[in-house]
Amino acid sequence: MTEDLSAETLERAADRYGISLSDEARAERLQAARNRAMTANAFDVDPPTADRPAEIRDGDDPHNAFRSRFELSPTADGTLEGLEIAVKENVAVAGVETTCGSPGFAYAPPYSATVVERLRDAGAAVVGTTNMDEFAFFTTGETCAHGRTENPVVDGCVPGGSSSGSGAAVAAGLVDAAIGTDTGGSIRIPASFCGLVGVKPTHRLVSRFGVVDLSLSLDHVGPLAPDVETAAAVTAAIAGPDVADPSTHATPGIGADEFTADLEAGVDGLALGVVEESMAAVDDAVERTIEGALAELEAAGATVTRRSIDGYDLVGPAVGAITGAEFASFVANGGVQYGVGTGATAPLRDALASATDDCAFGENVQEQLHYNGALNDHFDGRHYAAAMDFRRRFTATVRELFSEVDALVTPTTPMPAPPFGTIEGMSGLLRTIGNTAPFNLTGTPAVSVPCGETEAIDGDASKPVGFQVVAAWHDEATALRVARAVETNA
Repeated sequence: MTEDLSAETLERAADRYGISLSDEARAERLQAARNRAMTANAFDVDPPTADRPAEIRDGDDPHNAFRSRFELSPTADGTLEGLEIAVKENVAVAGVETTCGSPGFAYAPPYSATVVERLRDAGAAVVGTTNMDEFAFFTTGETCAHGRTENPVVDGCVPGGSSSGSGAAVAAGLVDAAIGTDTGGSIRIPASFCGLVGVKPTHRLVSRFGVVDLSLSLDHVGPLAPDVETAAAVTAAIAGPDVADPSTHATPGIGADEFTADLEAGVDGLALGVVEESMAAVDDAVERTIEGALAELEAAGATVTRRSIDGYDLVGPAVGAITGAEFASFVANGGVQYGVGTGATAPLRDALASATDDCAFGENVQEQLHYNGALNDHFDGRHYAAAMDFRRRFTATVRELFSEVDALVTPTTPMPAPPFGTIEGMSGLLRTIGNTAPFNLTGTPAVSVPCGETEAIDGDASKPVGFQVVAAWHDEATALRVARAVETNA
């Protein structure tokens, strides 16, 4: 401690917790608090360090997919040997500036995220960071301070977000796979709009160490890839417990072929449940394509039934309440997340404090911070607690369904890639995440796989349609197996 804890600081804490003390007790507690402060300050700050790229270049591609380009070579031979992989810009790479798509936030981490090191340990080269919606708080790729990202497969349409650059980089063939993060659908939405495979693994299966969170209790880390086999291999390589992320400690260890061994097993004998609510608001062209994929699965031997999930229509507001409360708290606390966080380095905290002091966030993030911070103060956390209680009940409902079916299926998004400028505000965001966010809430693994394209009508181009497969906790193998069957028949 550079100076003693002050009497004023102790008084503010007493007022916050309704504590009343005599003058004598107050003096004794002040001295005890100062002693405790000395103890709390006894730890050395010793962040890990990692290899840094020898040369870092600005991203330069026709789709604005990349924020930076470099090469970190593999550290070992492995299942990803020969692959070049990019990572979303909220994933730390040692020595590479991280902005999270924001105009006024930037820091260069001294270490790389666990997921980066695991990619290299599995034989992959990490070759760049990708653009994203600012702080992952939108779903189209249009809110990045470094310019919007273009969809390489549908001209004039959004690539999806917030992992927009990761989706565009893979869809354009610039990398073999890319890492994204997913709070309400941010891996699966770009997969749907760009015609890719996107995997949201079981919650906490993949370490978040070195990842700048949007919502610490909803965020997932996973890959986007051109095919199911590659997506499965990348997921297996980055999964498993991590000493640097306490929330992963109970995660089972993952073998190299854990998710790939049964990919070709087909769906004969599997019971699939189509979530009725997921089909209620989809575009007609999407519905026709999904129904065609379901018919192919039935022809391949799957049993397909319709299932209803109580509370499905309330998931969007619940996810919004949780995400908003946690992100506002994250910024207000200077990047510190008590309880289940992975720590925050001084450079990250300084950058966040500077951006906050200068009001340097983009318009969307400013708006989100403003009203979610106000809601946190107004409700004193009650709205967050209520949303988390809804989460508990909704998760139990979904979990019960997996005693009756092997997997749940939905359209990934209710529409194909929409034109730029047509998804606006909270209502637009909630529509895009309507079928993805429920499974961030439950933490169950979910895979988006292309199942065909919409018809080209009145001069409009055909567009990819994403088919979402959801399985029980830690049953990525079944989700990927069904996804592979869809891919085979698409």
